Amino acid sequence: MKKIVSFDLKKLYIVTDFDHTITTFDSQNCWGVLSKIPGISKEYIKESKDNNNLYYPIEQDDNLNYEEKNKKMKEWYQKHAELLIKYQLKESDLIKICEAASFTLRKGVKEFLYYTYKNSIPIIIVSAGISRIIESVLKNNNCLYDNIYIISNIFKFQDNKLKSVRNKIIHSLNKNKVDLPKKVNDILKDKDEAIIIGDNISDSYVTLKELKKTYKIGFLNYNNIKRENCFKKHFDIILKTNNSFLDIIDLINTNLKNKRGYYESK
Repeated sequence: MKKIVSFDLKKLYIVTDFDHTITTFDSQNCWGVLSKIPGISKEYIKESKDNNNLYYPIEQDDNLNYEEKNKKMKEWYQKHAELLIKYQLKESDLIKICEAASFTLRKGVKEFLYYTYKNSIPIIIVSAGISRIIESVLKNNNCLYDNIYIISNIFKFQDNKLKSVRNKIIHSLNKNKVDLPKKVNDILKDKDEAIIIGDNISDSYVTLKELKKTYKIGFLNYNNIKRENCFKKHFDIILKTNNSFLDIIDLINTNLKNKRGYYESK
């Protein structure tokens, strides 16, 4: 750990990524699962795979400057959305894949989300994934509580066919610049302490507002030693493949200013 912190539950909120943070490093991801839709165009699968092979190494390259990387991530997500429109993704197929797809939650996620719910800690999921899929995954796992707010890409359909992504596309490099709904702004108004959780360096910047206190937690997927030194510069603590969200519960419990009235996880 880089610093010792103390949390005030009344002032605390949590910002977390979804794909490979709430889900495991080897789980499906929101965009990738669309290739699993029965009957989806083979051309779509090929073209989206080609784009992934081109852009994913760029996303994972911690040596690229922000401007160049941001430009490439915008290209990647726009191209993927255009492919889905071109090959006419159906709303009915998206609903079916939401119901059928198997996403694996990281160990301790259910307990963590319940713990934050019982302690009235807002959870803001800021994701470059797909809002409807994230909501479905949490519902299917019985952990979509009313303290959870999802800020992610929303697909707009017309006559059962995808027409656009509502507002600007959220990608991995612009999550710190998302427009928050009024309800979320109102909830965060009097809160100035935050725990930030993610699996990419860019996640460490997603604070959503000016804060007096932050604590940044990075999941180092695949225990990637090459990225570890860079993670140490941006995160206060690094959790590896064998760590879980139970460790984050322990962190909060250990560092509460006032433990009166809080819910102790089981």
